[in-house]
Amino acid sequence: MSVILENPVNGEQTASCAAQAWLRAKEENVGGYGSGRPREKEPVEDCRVLSAGMLQRNKVLGERLFNIAALTWTNAATGENVSSIGCLVDTIGAVPLIRLSYEITRTGENVDYPVRLTTTPLPWGGFRWAFLCPGWNCGRACRKLYLPPGGRYFACRLCYRLTYTSTQEAHTFDRFLNRLTR
Repeated sequence: MSVILENPVNGEQTASCAAQAWLRAKEENVGGYGSGRPREKEPVEDCRVLSAGMLQRNKVLGERLFNIAALTWTNAATGENVSSIGCLVDTIGAVPLIRLSYEITRTGENVDYPVRLTTTPLPWGGFRWAFLCPGWNCGRACRKLYLPPGGRYFACRLCYRLTYTSTQEAHTFDRFLNRLTR
């Protein structure tokens, strides 16, 4: 991080490190209630989630399958359909993949792209399916892909820098009090 500061001796502006910016902020009495770092990470709970486990349980994803399915997200409170996505699953070919197809409502843009799949053998037999993250230069094997508000593609939690709401709660009893008020 680089900040431009004015030199108090001769009035020149120089590039400075974050420590000098911190000293200047301290002199200006910045700080207090509500100050500090803004929340940098989006919570997972605000995202659409595509789960390999859910697809496997619903027999959409499995060994030697060719399926076409529509997945729908519904609002739990009202029961209305919030969004939907079409997917084509092909685990017969040389490279198992799932092709995702959906429309971004706010822009009207149609998005269609493949996501490679991989398997992990289980000790009791069978396979556990996972996605290979389509995020830029990622390729990480993950069981869930996320689409945050404003996002265009599904990607892993690390690509979107997502976190869980519970990890952002500052106090020990916040979760307990939140449950009491529900």
